[in-house]
Amino acid sequence: MPLHIGGRLRRPFALAAILAASSMALAAAVPSPNHADVPGIDWYPGDVAGAFELAARQDKPVFLYWGAKWCPPCQQLKSSVFARADFIARTRQFVAVYLDGDDPGAQKWGETFHVGGYPTVVILRPDRREVTRLSGGLDLALYADLLDNAQGDIRPIDEVLATLQTAATALTEADCRRLAYYAWELADIPAEVRKSRAAALAGAAHSCPQLTAVERARLTVTATTLALSPDSVADVASIVADPVRGPAVVDVLEGLDKEFFAAVTATGPAASASFQHDWERTMDQVANNPGRIDADQLYAVGMKLEAARLFAAPAPLPASLAEDARHRVAVALARTTQPYVRAGVVNAVSFIYDQLGDDAAEEALLRGEILTARAPYYYMDDLGELEEQHGHAAAALDWYERAYRESQGDATRFQWGNVYLGALLRLAPDDAQRIRAVAGKVLASLDGPDRISARSRKGLERLDTRVRQWNSSHAHDADVRAIRARMQGICTRLPANDVGLGSCRNFLAGAA
Repeated sequence: MPLHIGGRLRRPFALAAILAASSMALAAAVPSPNHADVPGIDWYPGDVAGAFELAARQDKPVFLYWGAKWCPPCQQLKSSVFARADFIARTRQFVAVYLDGDDPGAQKWGETFHVGGYPTVVILRPDRREVTRLSGGLDLALYADLLDNAQGDIRPIDEVLATLQTAATALTEADCRRLAYYAWELADIPAEVRKSRAAALAGAAHSCPQLTAVERARLTVTATTLALSPDSVADVASIVADPVRGPAVVDVLEGLDKEFFAAVTATGPAASASFQHDWERTMDQVANNPGRIDADQLYAVGMKLEAARLFAAPAPLPASLAEDARHRVAVALARTTQPYVRAGVVNAVSFIYDQLGDDAAEEALLRGEILTARAPYYYMDDLGELEEQHGHAAAALDWYERAYRESQGDATRFQWGNVYLGALLRLAPDDAQRIRAVAGKVLASLDGPDRISARSRKGLERLDTRVRQWNSSHAHDADVRAIRARMQGICTRLPANDVGLGSCRNFLAGAA
């Protein structure tokens, strides 16, 4: 299940988060409104701190959902997983909390629980230590069982990881199964840790007791997505060649990148042709499985196209693959009208058009969607990037500006404003007056306690880098000083214990 974060979708699962949750207490109270868009689940009506207090009194874990109104993968999760009666029944074993990224203080909670990507489901103990986290893309039948496992085994994940690194043979069957189904694609693992974490997970695939073949395959593929090893290609190839294991782990196969496919190509024409054949068969099994939702079927089609494109380059895609993809797209779009379901389908279709290189079809799709979508600004950034790729700077900036103007919610407005400002720095670098004015408006979304955290903090750091690059020749020193001064005005109003105060003060420090 993919995440769009401003700019066209390239691959599924472009999410960011980190593993271990902090137990730090927060003073801010974050309201958890009654979310009628997810009927059936008994969401806690008070603030997040109150949810943990209730969990402690009732000796229950906390089910924390972190999402956003504009996020198609969030809508896909709601319409597929959260709507299942068996899943709803399991959530009653938890104190369930719905946290929208634009709720007051929500970004600070995101920082506390190290969630930065929408959607994320985190299971936590009443003492706020993380048990596990779940993602989309799994076989729907698995979710209820995974909740059962999380409710019955509440050993914190940081303890499991510590055991994994030091004494993997001491892991229990429950520990190993949790590692196999943990949402690693939501883990923003530091670069210096990725190789050792990959090696540990690969080792667990061999040493963990009583795991199924599919669970061992999940660990093996996950390890490969974190870091290639000398055995990676052969190990993954054997999984993809298996008609049972391959389709069952397609959600983690989505994490394989161009570096992996380049390594496959390096094995020689015969081996890479065999891998491509097995990969296409695996994706066809998912795309043709009526038990999979439309969006997941379409992503499998897109992944098939992506691999074929990488292996065929510089030759065009085979016509038969393109024709089949277009037929599937037309069928899915024609039968999907429910807004939440359609959001995921459109995201998947956008991915397919990207692989087909069909910008015209994608533009026509997105122009149509902005007329009826609940968050049309989501698609406007895509239209801006399409125009930018065609060299139409003015048209691109119009779309980016409109997306920012129509976005809603402080965290969301900063995110879309950041995209717009980045586009100005790329496409109109000499328009310093406009850049300076837009920067002031975008930064205003951060003016208030608990706003410079999680996604917003990382966005501010990216903006810092972009502005410094723009002024690398010091031609815009006066403008940079003015932008920094605007930020420092925000800093002076933050309380001394605000988690974002350091990032606020560091913004553009010494840049001019």
